[in-house]
Amino acid sequence: MSTTKKVIAVAAAVLVAVLVVMLASLGWQKATTRTLTAYFPSVTGLYEGDPVRVIGVKVGTVTKVEPRSRNVRVVMRIDDDVPVPTDVRAVIVAQSLVSGRFVQLTPSYTTGPMISDGNTDIPMERTAVPMEWDDVKKQLDELSNVLGPQTGDDGVVDPGTAAKAIDVAAANLEGNGQAMAIALREMSTVMGTLSENRDDLFATVKALQKLTGLLAQNHQQLVQFNGRMASVSSVLAESDEALGDAMDNLDEALGELKTFLDANTETMAATVDKMAPFTATLKRNDEGLRGLLHSAPNQLANFYNIYNPLTGSLDGVFGLGMGNNLITLLCGSLAATERPLDTEEGVEKCVDLLAPILKDIAVNFPPFAANPLIGRAATPSMITYQNESVKRRAQAGVGERDVDSTKPNPPDPMLKLLLPFGRN
Repeated sequence: MSTTKKVIAVAAAVLVAVLVVMLASLGWQKATTRTLTAYFPSVTGLYEGDPVRVIGVKVGTVTKVEPRSRNVRVVMRIDDDVPVPTDVRAVIVAQSLVSGRFVQLTPSYTTGPMISDGNTDIPMERTAVPMEWDDVKKQLDELSNVLGPQTGDDGVVDPGTAAKAIDVAAANLEGNGQAMAIALREMSTVMGTLSENRDDLFATVKALQKLTGLLAQNHQQLVQFNGRMASVSSVLAESDEALGDAMDNLDEALGELKTFLDANTETMAATVDKMAPFTATLKRNDEGLRGLLHSAPNQLANFYNIYNPLTGSLDGVFGLGMGNNLITLLCGSLAATERPLDTEEGVEKCVDLLAPILKDIAVNFPPFAANPLIGRAATPSMITYQNESVKRRAQAGVGERDVDSTKPNPPDPMLKLLLPFGRN
């Protein structure tokens, strides 16, 4: 094979290899990246190959910048494994006036839906471009023209707003240099004090933060409290005349009370001195008084139940408190001794031995007709009646007594309860 044919064969092989590498690279790029398209109102200093970043990390490149009639279309390819939220925004960032620019995608993805391959356009409403230096110069020029000297239609030159402000400041500061120096020194002292006590200041701020947090947590209670205070204020406002009269009456009463106390100071002191022995006696007999107040109502009720006003005597039936349960009375008394050795055994023996006997003699009342302790002790010939009316009713039959017994019996005063039918 000639040398020319060898060169052609090598060149063809190299060309094929380059084509294969290019095709493989393009296929790999398409398989591992995806396309985003953003529309900007204008693009300056952004070119193909400039980076695309998410929170400062490069995730792709700009592949195409296409100017159009109303906007600029920028095509970007980013790594396929980078999640992009559906509400993503595209911002052209200029780090300085002369450095290159890049496209920042914000915000970074956290949770929620992601942008899909079928909807990869970022509209102009979600894009932003930096302010250009020409725009800054234009704004500064307009500001200087507004603040600078102005020439009127009549040829009179106005020094401008900035010059007037400087003149006013100079006029106000003239002659106040010493006061300004004192104010600055005082301000320096205050700042030094705040710096020295910054720990206390921060603690106060934290306490205020906690207070405001508690107030926010108890907002509903505060609203209710304010509503109640408003209601109270409204009631007081509606009753101001009545409150005024009440305060006047109270003032008058206090005045009369003061006059009374002034006039009877010695008498009241003597009365208090005389009450001292009485209160001391009550204190010494405190337990007895407590017992009397505890038992007196029952005693009076029992007395009223057994008193017979018709004959002026006491009627009743003698009863045994636990006559119907003698086993509990006797064996329970044995158990109450709490002897350490044979209490339980003795109680069981008591129940076994006495139960057959005591159950047959259990009674509530004595088994005899008369009561030797409480009852009428006088014979009819020995009774002295209060008056003829009482004697007549006592000796009358049941039917005749019923006629009078149906008459109303007024319950007051208390002494009439002790007399038959409440009569004297």
